[in-house]
Formats: sequence, C-alpha cells, structure tokens
Amino acid sequence: MKHFALAVLLLLAGLSARGGEPYVCLQPGRTLVYERHKANGRLERTTTMEYTAVRESGDGRLVDYIFTLRGPGGAALYGGGAPMTTAVAADGTISQDLGASLQVVLHNMFPGVDQSVETVPALIPAELKPGDKLPDARCTVKTGIMTHTMAITERKVLRFERIRVPAGEFQCVVIREHKVEKGLGRNRETVSDSWYAAGIGPVRHDTYRYSGGNLKLEASEILKKY
Repeated sequence: MKHFALAVLLLLAGLSARGGEPYVCLQPGRTLVYERHKANGRLERTTTMEYTAVRESGDGRLVDYIFTLRGPGGAALYGGGAPMTTAVAADGTISQDLGASLQVVLHNMFPGVDQSVETVPALIPAELKPGDKLPDARCTVKTGIMTHTMAITERKVLRFERIRVPAGEFQCVVIREHKVEKGLGRNRETVSDSWYAAGIGPVRHDTYRYSGGNLKLEASEILKKY
C-alpha cells in the first residue's frame, strides 16, 4: 500500500508539473517535422518548424522558429523558410499572430512590395477543459494591390485524448475551429480538429471540407519527427 501511495503521489506530481505548461515547443535547436497527406493517402507537403530561440519579454516569453513548407518532391514552397514568433504569456497562454505569420510568407513571395497588417491573434490558454470556447482570431494582410483575409471562429475544446503518431505517443487537447480564407489563389472554408501536446505544440491536424452539408476529411497532418 505504501508503494502504491508513493506511485500516486509521483503521478500527481508529474501531472502538476505539466499543468500550466504552454502548448508550444520551448526547446531551441529542436526541429518538428510534419507530413500532410490527402484523404486518399497522397503526400501533399512536408512542414518543418525549426525552433531557434526563446526570449524573455516582459512577464512572458517569445518563441522564435523558422517555418518551411516543402512539396512532395522536397522543393521549398512560398519562397522558402519564414521566420515566425509565438508569444507565451506569464500564465502559459500562447498567442499566434496570424497576420504577422501570413505577412512573412507573402513577403518571401513578393519582396519589396509594401504591406500592411491588421490582426487579432489566436490564443490557446495553458489551462483548458472540454467545452471551453476560445476567442475568435482574424487577420487582414495587404500586399501591394492584393488583400488576404483569414477568420477563425467557433473555436472550442472537444476533449483530452492520448494519441500515437510516428513521432511518439502524446497526451493532447483537441480543439476544433472554423476557418474562412480569402485571397489570391486561396478562397476556401474549412473545419479543423487539432491535437496539441503541452511543451510541444501541434501533433496532428485534420482538415475537413463541407460536402452535401456534411464534413468530409480533406487531409491529415501528423508529427513525424520531434
């Protein structure tokens, strides 16, 4: 009984240590590698997130990383690697500036073109429970005469779930979102389910499109290496 009680205490201590940990990687030098496959199994692209620094900023931190998309043949897309930053508040809430991220990608594609950005960041608190509703996020990025918009609404926590992917087994929170994107070559409406692991970030991301009033799986992106 004594050993059982000790095991319970150790388990609770481990859970407590994870409590409040942000849903983002905080390890400079770590590279996360993802593969996105269409519903028919065809490889669509590979994504790498190379974490380069964690900086103190006021009461929180800024996490810097290089975001790179590659096609099925390995060629870099959208002008190559794009430097991005995720903000982590003192309470562990992460804030992803969608406008700044999109701006960097468009700057890679159209260097030297004037840009302006309006954004409401996407927030993910460190403490979540099923049924929680998260604030909407949106952005408008103007690049020359082009305007790109993104609106993420109906954000809610579905459940906690332990899943296995090629990179390992992770305890995750599952968040569903509704996204509408508009812009040159990018006009679409989707629903997504994302699995986030504390201290790592996204582990799996499923994208659905509406078909006949129902949701149909379009693609699934999973963590291959960590």
